[in-house]
Parts: sequence; structure tokens; C-alpha cells
Amino acid sequence: MLRLQTSRRATARLILGVSVLIALLVSLAGLRSIASAESFDPNAAEGLQISPALVELNAEQGKTYTLKLKILNVTNSDLIYDSSINDFGAKDETGSPQVLFDSDLPASASVRGWITTLEQFRLRGQETRQLDVQVQIPVNAEPGGHYGVITFSGKTPELVDTGVGVTARTGLLVLIRVDGAIQEKLSLASFTAERNNKQHGFFESSPMTFVSRLKNEGNVHVKPVGKVEVRDMFGGLVASLPVNEPAANVLPGSIRRFESELHKDWMIGRYSANLTLGYGTTGQAITGQISFWVIPYKLLLAGSAILVTLFYILRRLIRVYNRHIIKKAKQTNANKTKKRKNK
Repeated sequence: MLRLQTSRRATARLILGVSVLIALLVSLAGLRSIASAESFDPNAAEGLQISPALVELNAEQGKTYTLKLKILNVTNSDLIYDSSINDFGAKDETGSPQVLFDSDLPASASVRGWITTLEQFRLRGQETRQLDVQVQIPVNAEPGGHYGVITFSGKTPELVDTGVGVTARTGLLVLIRVDGAIQEKLSLASFTAERNNKQHGFFESSPMTFVSRLKNEGNVHVKPVGKVEVRDMFGGLVASLPVNEPAANVLPGSIRRFESELHKDWMIGRYSANLTLGYGTTGQAITGQISFWVIPYKLLLAGSAILVTLFYILRRLIRVYNRHIIKKAKQTNANKTKKRKNK
């Protein structure tokens, strides 16, 4: 009887432990879903493609523009699509967009009222459709940059009325530049040489990463492009590295980080890195300069150890040789003295 009670208690504990584990996993899954809803990745779609993925529109107040889009259902099933409009901003220094679901921007600044949402539509598997999206710029729209995302959500027909999860989802980023009192102002927040995301002024060897952090203090997005020139202590050009080669945007009120990596063998001594960037419609420029040292101390220590060892061996050989010469000379003198005495 005692054994039966013990067995039942063990079973109950096992069931309780499994239940707690399942609850924990469900909670973590829920937290992950909430976190993913706070950011937006336009390339994270499964089963749905839209082109272009990014539209940049130069607009005037009071005018209407039409965006030509192409959407493809890459699955083999029919999907029914809904669309929604939201503002977005920079999520972090990588430039990833973050959807502003609770945007409280005024109508003169928010694109949510500027872009016409589309009626629900259906696509067969592998079907492509051309879409026209209307963008109406208000007459009182604030000059500068305005940023929105058009999100398309697709469900299979049997899930439309159930409220169950989305089968496919993707979005189109829309960057609108409204003419008027435009301020294009970019500043250099920092320019550093780094390794493993830590700033250094001394390196043992390459690779090393030159990090340019640019702050947009204007009211419109800009695309800084340029290069980092690395020169040795004699002024000779070691490398010319591109900065922001894909020409990505820096949004107003944000800092964006650009990395240029240097791979170069046999570097030693003091070096300088010179940053030169251009941006804007009037050819504005940003420059920066840093210096750093490359000392392959492990190699130098190994070389020094070898030289010391060779010096020690050579010194010992010289001593042995000198002793041999002295001994031979003494023996020769002794032989000469002996011969004189014999005479």
C-alpha cells in the first residue's frame, strides 16, 4: 500500500512538472509574438512577394500620385488579402524600420491618411496582380520626409472569417519627400576603428572595422556615400574602402551606423584613416580622421626570441672557437720551446 501511494505521488509530481513546462513554453511563445509585432521586416514574408519593396516619392503639397505595384502569391493555394497603412521610423542604428502602430502624428505629417487602403482581393496560387495605390498629399503637408509602410496580409479562404493567424504577410516601404522648407543636415556622431564592436587605437593585425555613425539633424532622409582611405606613416595609400555602397537612407532624428572592413596583410606602424562623405541635393560633405597603430607584437616577440637565441648560440660558438684557438696557440708555443731546449 505504501509503495502504491509513493508511486502515485511520483506520477502526480511528474504531471505537475510537465504542465509547468508547457505553460512556460506557451508564455515564451506569446512574448515572442508580442516582440515581433513591434518591429517590421519587409523581407520576412512567407508565400508572398511584392515589388518594388521600397518606393521613394518626391511630392508636392495638394497633389495625387499613383504607385504601381506587383504582388505575387508564390504558394499553390488561393489567398485572400487585406491591406493596412502605418507610419514607421528607424528601429535602431542598423536602419531597420519599426512600425508605429500607435502613431499620434498629426494629419499633416502622418501618411496613414495620405495612402488609400485597397479593398480585399483574392489571388490564386502563383497568380500575379498589378495594383494601383493612390497617394494624396494634403495641401498643408509638412515639408520634409514622411515614412509609411503598406502591409499586405493574406489568409486562405477558410481562415478569413475565423480570426485565426495570417498565412502570408509582406510590406512595401514608402518614403515621401514633400517639397518646401527642406533641411538636409547630417553630422558625424563618431568615426572609430573597431574590432568585435569595441573601439581600439591599437591592433595586432587586420581585419579591423571603421565605423561611421551619422546623425540626421534635418527634416528629410538623405543618402550619404563616400569612402575611407587608409594611409601608412609615409602617406602611401593602403586601401580605399566604400561607405554605404548600397546608398541606404538615414531618417530624420536617427543615427545610422555604417561599417567598412579592412583586410590587409603585413601591416606595422602608425596609420591614418580619412573619411569623406557626400550627401544631399547641394553636395554637402562630411569628413573625419583618426589614427591607429598596428603592432604585430606576438610576431615581433617570436622574432626577438629567435634573434636572442641565435645571438646566444653564436656567442657560445665564438667562445668555443676562441678557446680552441688559444689552446692551439699554447700548444704550438710549447712545441717550439721544447724543440729549442732539445737543440
